[in-house]
Amino acid sequence: MLNQPVLCFFTNPTDFIQHATARDWTLFLQQAREHGLTARFYYLLQQKALLEQVPDQVRLHGKSAAIYAKKQQHSLYFELQQLESLFSDAKCPCILLKGAAYRALALPVSMGRLFADIDILVPVERVKQIRDKLFFSGFSEGTITDYDRDYYLNWSHQNPPLQHYQRGTVIDLHHHIYPTASAKKIDIAPIFTHANTIDGSVFKVPMSAHLFIHAAVHLFYQEESHKLLKDVIDLNDLLLDVAEQQQLKLLIEQARLMAVQPAVINACWVLAKLFNNKAAQSVLITAPVKAQSFVCKLVLLMLQGSSFEAWLARQIWFVRGHNLKMRWQILLYHTLAKPIALSRNWLTRVFGH
Repeated sequence: MLNQPVLCFFTNPTDFIQHATARDWTLFLQQAREHGLTARFYYLLQQKALLEQVPDQVRLHGKSAAIYAKKQQHSLYFELQQLESLFSDAKCPCILLKGAAYRALALPVSMGRLFADIDILVPVERVKQIRDKLFFSGFSEGTITDYDRDYYLNWSHQNPPLQHYQRGTVIDLHHHIYPTASAKKIDIAPIFTHANTIDGSVFKVPMSAHLFIHAAVHLFYQEESHKLLKDVIDLNDLLLDVAEQQQLKLLIEQARLMAVQPAVINACWVLAKLFNNKAAQSVLITAPVKAQSFVCKLVLLMLQGSSFEAWLARQIWFVRGHNLKMRWQILLYHTLAKPIALSRNWLTRVFGH
């Protein structure tokens, strides 16, 4: 089945190591590399004192990836230091999201994680002020079409990505965790209310329950599926941290307040099924609503189905995700307007008009 070696390893690494053949290890390394999980598996082996039980060549692959991931983590710390004064002057809550937050908290999910950008959440009314500050600090939006820029500013949940002209650092400046064009109205006020200050820093981080909620929303309310394997492994680690922080009851409560219960319950159903996650099972027992069976089974098919089943599930997932992200009027406009805008740009380049 698709992704089975990686799923087996992250479910029970000891059992996988004891029974893995040379072919299993080859397939595992291919899948781990494809999904950016090579360093992650090395750190998990370290954590569980299993390194010596792994074939030498496999261990060397993991060690090499771990060295590169460590370098990226140092680069992240350096970049956050460069941004301290700029965001301090903003005089508003500045909350790290996703990988930057995981690393700032030194969560297990961050060990061996690769970073493509830094996600920062700020109040919507302060986006322009902070964006202007970033412009004057060497960041720019890069080359995007007028249509794409309008899409970001009017329908999305973030500013167009900002990249530093020297360091190459990319910042995703968020004012929400979900597109504003959606009919779903997610209340993110609790994230600001419960965010924790990082000692010695202007930045804050969401509490564990909100980190899980954000990851669940990102997975279950989006159309993307190319990072699905990594996303469910992230969710598994994040829920274990929620349990360790004794926030499982709070997780259900906050999901209700933020109007994202389906995403959280679906995530727990998938984690219970894939990883036999006890915390997920506990949430499902006490949850006031049931998981969406069809949606959850689509996830399993994309991860474990045959090639055709996975392909079909991805097509359904893509259509479903776009339908969730945009009200039908906006989706119709987007479907028609983008090809027209692309055609107009092509004609302009060709004929110079």
